[in-house]
Amino acid sequence: MRRAVLCAALLAAGVAGAAFAAGLAYAATGAARAATGATRTSTPAQAPMQEREPTDEERSSFNDYYREQVPAQVSGGPSLFAPAFDIQRRRGEPWRVLARVDSSPRHYTAELCRQVRTSYIYDARASKGERWTPSAAAPEWQVWLATPKVICTAAQYTVQMHPAVHADDVTALLRQHKELLARARLLFAGNSSCARQRALTFRLSAIEPAPPANGAPVMLGLVFDSDRDTRVRVGVRKSRGEYVAWSVNCSADAAG
Repeated sequence: MRRAVLCAALLAAGVAGAAFAAGLAYAATGAARAATGATRTSTPAQAPMQEREPTDEERSSFNDYYREQVPAQVSGGPSLFAPAFDIQRRRGEPWRVLARVDSSPRHYTAELCRQVRTSYIYDARASKGERWTPSAAAPEWQVWLATPKVICTAAQYTVQMHPAVHADDVTALLRQHKELLARARLLFAGNSSCARQRALTFRLSAIEPAPPANGAPVMLGLVFDSDRDTRVRVGVRKSRGEYVAWSVNCSADAAG
């Protein structure tokens, strides 16, 4: 009798062990399939952007070009002449060398200060003296809120203003952009391309016109750049002098 009970117990333990082993094997197979599927569906990561400082030749040649070839009326007024160089490339590609110069700060309106930012492109293959040319892009208007009864001085953070946006709207949006961003974050959850960016830190980089939307005939656009090198566009509805965050766009196209 005891032998029969002992045999039955050993048999039950063997069956349980086999079932447990089968479960582990099934789980491992599932994990392997999931990993394989993830590998197949993932897209290759884009090569990171490389940056560098300008060479002595790039810097000195631009200084010579700017002083000799660019009159004040073209560059938006007397320059602070502190060119900022933007030199980038992806691995395996040639360097893209840009120089940007800001005009002296001036009052655009009583409430806005403005600088005109002009860009120039460098071509190392051109003959000496002809390596710098104006960018095809129109000069940018960089604006910020003025301090009452104080002359405009250079600001650490500026916002690009599209000339088609009225100065009164720009002033209002500069004052309200933090509140508008806070409300726009509520819209992030309903947008698949924005949901992951809801908690990021953003800084306003541009104010631009936006096309009319259903139920919002007058729209403006706020462009925010995050601390993770992403860009978000917030559509703002204007109605009777009030501004409301109306839509968000976080797609790759929005970064253009």
